[in-house]
Amino acid sequence: MRKRIVFSALVICITAVWCLTAYVGYVRITETKALPKPALIIDAGHGGFDGGAVSTDGTVEKNINLSISKKLAEIADLGGYEVIMVRDGDYAVCDEGLDTIRKRKSSDIRNRLTLAENNPAALYISIHQNHFTQPQYWGTQVFYGGRNPQSEQLAALIQETVCSMLQKDNKRKIKKAEKNLYILYNTNSTAVMVECGFLSNKEECAKLCTENYQQQLAFAIFSAIEHFFASYYNI
Repeated sequence: MRKRIVFSALVICITAVWCLTAYVGYVRITETKALPKPALIIDAGHGGFDGGAVSTDGTVEKNINLSISKKLAEIADLGGYEVIMVRDGDYAVCDEGLDTIRKRKSSDIRNRLTLAENNPAALYISIHQNHFTQPQYWGTQVFYGGRNPQSEQLAALIQETVCSMLQKDNKRKIKKAEKNLYILYNTNSTAVMVECGFLSNKEECAKLCTENYQQQLAFAIFSAIEHFFASYYNI
């Protein structure tokens, strides 16, 4: 009888400790979820007069960029992020009244950089499509800005997540932006550019044109952002 009483008391103590641990964990999770999430600047590359890359079948990069960006924005909004869209339609973000394409392109890219610099706490996510002279190349590849060490971490997470979810045979590696990637090279913000795929690859271009694959890409990118956010706050 005495042993049974001792055993029962031990079970009660263990249960109490477990409940206390679970409660503390619950409070911690509740508090963590209340943390303000960073803003996302979602930059759909090109737009308006600047169509970007064009596939052999006439698919224009700017349209796919915008479609994926809108889908990412919708998911991020539902996830509690403040979303800043660089563009939400088919237009450039250059100053008005410029009389040459060169001036308009220069103004466009500088305005995008200014938006990033005016929101230093935001994550800057630029969406693009790749293109190459040889059609066999394919796969997502992420570039990152070199001025903020968190950019590399975010790029690695996006590359890994997209590959694990959608492109298991993709062996591409993330790359640090050079001077030709003006915004990433010059911003101090956490900034990445996601080259979602190659319009020069017929099969991949066809996938990139579908709503379903665009949604999958947007979800994979968002999943990586969530992982990054959790790592940043040590959740």
